Amino acid sequence: MKKLVKINPRWLLLLVIMAVTQMSAQDIIDGEKMKFFENKVIVNNSPEEVWRILTAFGNVSSFHATIDDSFAINGSAEEAAVGSEREIQIPDGVNNIINKERIIHLIDGVYYTYEVYESENFPIKKMQVTFGLRRNFKGQTILYSKTYYKFNNAIASRLLKKKLNRANMDSLLAYKYFMENGEKNTEIKVLRKRYVESVKAGEDDDMISSISVN
Repeated sequence: MKKLVKINPRWLLLLVIMAVTQMSAQDIIDGEKMKFFENKVIVNNSPEEVWRILTAFGNVSSFHATIDDSFAINGSAEEAAVGSEREIQIPDGVNNIINKERIIHLIDGVYYTYEVYESENFPIKKMQVTFGLRRNFKGQTILYSKTYYKFNNAIASRLLKKKLNRANMDSLLAYKYFMENGEKNTEIKVLRKRYVESVKAGEDDDMISSISVN
């Protein structure tokens, strides 16, 4: 009779984490293998207020620092709903990145996911972005974003994946500042200095976090 081998619970947990990570790295959306990253921030406001602001979908540029312009298209309302569409313009040097986006999933008060179905001046082949909220074990409101993406080619992927991730984190910082202070369109450089440097200084280690699977 073979002797049973005991597995250390810590090793078992590590194996589970590795398995989940590997599966996530190979997620397939509409037949495409997609890479992803996830960012999150703590927001000092109620989940209800965070969700209310998050659902300002079509007119998000009215307060959001990282977007030059946005407007609802194809008869959509401004507020987020399944099927809502918008066009947004994101500053990127000489030419703005212009995306057309459509909400494909939404659970009220929890999250919504939109797809970028058309893009100009940025070599993205496919992208889906989820914004949502939850509470942590301390009862704080967490605003998070998870992005699945595939670039048009491998060179673009190597050169631009960090830029895409940073842009997503900047977006969360812009949401965070408006949700906490009500001040619109504060420059992103100011927000980076305010939040990111405070984390580096050890003032609030859990405020910002990032996960990337490449």
